[in-house]
Amino acid sequence: MRQPVTERPGPTKTIELQVGGVTRMFVLRAPAGYDARTPVPVVFAFHPFGMNVQYMQGRAPFPTAWPEAIAVYPQALPGAGRSGFQPSWQATGGEAGGRDLVFFDAMVEWLSANHCIDDKRVFVMGYSNGARFSGALACERAGVLAGVAMASGSLACEPPQPLPIILSHGIRDSTIEYEQGVAASRRWAARNDCKAPPKNGVPGCFVADSCGAAPVVLCSYDGGHEYNEPFTRAVVEFFKAARKQ
Repeated sequence: MRQPVTERPGPTKTIELQVGGVTRMFVLRAPAGYDARTPVPVVFAFHPFGMNVQYMQGRAPFPTAWPEAIAVYPQALPGAGRSGFQPSWQATGGEAGGRDLVFFDAMVEWLSANHCIDDKRVFVMGYSNGARFSGALACERAGVLAGVAMASGSLACEPPQPLPIILSHGIRDSTIEYEQGVAASRRWAARNDCKAPPKNGVPGCFVADSCGAAPVVLCSYDGGHEYNEPFTRAVVEFFKAARKQ
């Protein structure tokens, strides 16, 4: 019996860029059969504190969850904030001299020059410290983004404009407390002109009520600071419906 054909992710490429006199690296996964002529969406996935691109590829496998998109897994440098020698991302726009914002700009510029990306479907996602950086990008690079996903993170800035936002947080998280995720969802609900923030305190994904500008979703799970694997699929479905205006 003939087996059905399934779409597989394309090959892995490691790209190095010189940014501010420092070599920065990211892993690129383009769709299988990518023709470099059809605009495709891009998802940046930022790893947590102390981790790396290999870890994040295993936690959030966008090449298999969304094989039509380009997946980008950037590597952090050591030394942002209080991290010492551990790889970490800046959590605010001014932290670490803005080095990771400049890195993000360089990656977008490189992708635009070397691939056919859909500039109305550029998305960022992060876990823990990576989620905090995704929040910083939502504030500092809102005009570039079509949507943001934050897993087990917090928001350290005031959103300048509405954006589609989906958050995930463990109800028993003792590293970045659950209430910080709830607070982030409420701030985004206010910015996105929602009548009420998403429901919280019980497991499940809940949408903020009657958002006039952009949707806000909070996915709560009965766990701690670990990554909730079903969130990857929820992010993909959320991003597929989003497009920069």
